[in-house]
Amino acid sequence: MGSRGGINELRILQSSGSANFDQVVLGIVRKAAPFPPIPPKVGNNLVFTGAIGPF
Repeated sequence: MGSRGGINELRILQSSGSANFDQVVLGIVRKAAPFPPIPPKVGNNLVFTGAIGPF
């Protein structure tokens, strides 16, 4: 995530096994952006990793 709350890079680290589901999840995150800006004392970029499942 960039300092202004935008997404610099978005990718799937481990597929769910369904390319369609993976793309839907990426779309949800893209639609949620922009996020609140990063506070200056934290730095210029943040990295988030999330898991969905198991199903």
